[in-house]
Amino acid sequence: MRNTSFAPISKYLWILAAWWTVTTAQAQDSLRLMSYNLLMYPDGTSYNRESHLQAVAGEWMPDVFGVCEMKGQTAASEVLTRVLQPLNAAYRMVPYQTNHSNPNDELTQLVYYNNEKLELVRSGYITTEIRDINHYTFRLRTPASDTLDVYMVHLKASSGTENEQKRLRMVQRLELSLDSLPPTRHVAVMGDFNLYRASEPAYETLTDTTARIPLRDPGRPGYWHNSSSFADLHTQSTHRNNNAPYNNFVSGGLDDRFDFIFLSSGLMNSSSSVSYRTGSYAAFGNNGNCFNGNINDAACSGRYSQSLRDHLFEMSDHLPVVATLTVDGRFAVESSGRQTVGLYPNPVHERIYLSGVHGSLEWTVFDSAGRRVMTCKPDGNGCLVDMLPAGMYYLQYDKTALPIPFVKE
Repeated sequence: MRNTSFAPISKYLWILAAWWTVTTAQAQDSLRLMSYNLLMYPDGTSYNRESHLQAVAGEWMPDVFGVCEMKGQTAASEVLTRVLQPLNAAYRMVPYQTNHSNPNDELTQLVYYNNEKLELVRSGYITTEIRDINHYTFRLRTPASDTLDVYMVHLKASSGTENEQKRLRMVQRLELSLDSLPPTRHVAVMGDFNLYRASEPAYETLTDTTARIPLRDPGRPGYWHNSSSFADLHTQSTHRNNNAPYNNFVSGGLDDRFDFIFLSSGLMNSSSSVSYRTGSYAAFGNNGNCFNGNINDAACSGRYSQSLRDHLFEMSDHLPVVATLTVDGRFAVESSGRQTVGLYPNPVHERIYLSGVHGSLEWTVFDSAGRRVMTCKPDGNGCLVDMLPAGMYYLQYDKTALPIPFVKE
């Protein structure tokens, strides 16, 4: 008798091993941006930070992932190999740079990127009186070969006129770099800006419409600090209290908008070959109803799940900010069985999750011989696979999709 569960998956597994395609059909594609202050990574909390970070990144699957407060090259490399590449092997890391502005400060900024969509052309830094501003130039792997400049920024913290002036001087150093670029260049300036209100000199300088490359804030200007009118944009703090083991977290709940993605005016032009997707900017995980509370409070329900908000609560005292760019033309994606859908964590002990899949009614898991071993109807808590013996498996979320390999430990 023919094994009907074996034959279809065997065909797909053969295709998975051999598949190598390049797609350049003229259409529109997207580029996802994420900026995240990781809070003294890998220090800051006492346990399991890799899994929390992987869950957050896997929910969004950024193509440009800028991070602040990375402590050391070893930690930076482990985020690449143990957090991001299990989601998508195409992730790469820019060259690691120590803080040239203050060699005694171990924390720095850097970017991870999707090498299937982006080619790193240049890596550099700008010194300031506090810490470096990192500058990366990417070429988009599209027929038009557009260029995107990404700046990672971490401005001086704390309130008061003296600190505002230090933030301003750091931004003025950034503006000198922007002035050296062609005025039509696409630019994203991301990071932790520690701004309290739009009337701060640093914000006014960043958004000066007379600049060579004017920057735009996709969010809303205003007096963000401790204002419920901006509850949906607040990114710090994810914790109301900082009791052990969260002693390094800032407390007070969500009441500040410190994290931003500023975009050049050209990117905000919908007719541009690379443009901001209206409405895509967000404080990731913030349902807009958690003012002065913990990000994972049960009352803060909405489009971002409880599971994601639990991971954000454990990971950092900041929330990430995200935005999507629409790109004319398809990316020329070279792949060997890799999916734009992300499966995490991988390896897995208990539950698996998928990012980039919506409306999937049933997942099917096959063993390495192509035998169906289980099915699962996913919900917000993923799929429980703790009963599977250790080994290699393949998950198929749709009959037309290639199976995604994962390791059960």
